[in-house]
Amino acid sequence: MVRRSAFAVSAAVVLALAGCSGDGQEPGEMVPPTTTAGAPAETGEASGAVAWAEQVCAAVAPEVEKLGAGPNIDPSNPQAAKDGLVTYLGDMVDSLDRMIDGMEDAGAPPVPDGQVAVDRATGTLEEAKGSVESAKAELEKADVNDPAAFQAAFTKVGEDLQKLSDLDNPMAGLRGNKELNDAFQQAESCKKLAGTGSTGTVTPTS
Repeated sequence: MVRRSAFAVSAAVVLALAGCSGDGQEPGEMVPPTTTAGAPAETGEASGAVAWAEQVCAAVAPEVEKLGAGPNIDPSNPQAAKDGLVTYLGDMVDSLDRMIDGMEDAGAPPVPDGQVAVDRATGTLEEAKGSVESAKAELEKADVNDPAAFQAAFTKVGEDLQKLSDLDNPMAGLRGNKELNDAFQQAESCKKLAGTGSTGTVTPTS
């Protein structure tokens, strides 16, 4: 159960973060403005937003790949199973940290309400990181020599991890900003990142 839950959570994070861009047009998707000649209309602000999105997606991409691997757990060996999941959870915390750092290092995106959108996304990632850290701490205390207690601890960790899938999509706040949504669709690293997961879109609200 824990392995399935951990993998489901990692997959949810991957899909959420890979949803930076979508090539297909979906209802409500914002289409980047074009000139009459059909070339993208690049204002200074738009160009800066694309550069910002490129930096963020380039920082996120390696972490998406790592999380997509899932935990290495041997159910026939309790100690190995515990060690494998503890290691995976630690790696997940590190990846979430680097994702947060990547967004913060990029600075405020040069669009209206850009910092508000970034704060919302990093806040969701911080919440996820805290939950994973808590699950990891609980699992580290589990006694593999007490089968019943160990199974109960594993089950509890699995339930806690599964709750992470209920968190808001950390990219929703970013893609909900019209200018950032357009930028994510144009940045090359975001287009490549979208190929690793969901291409779903979020209808911008500003």
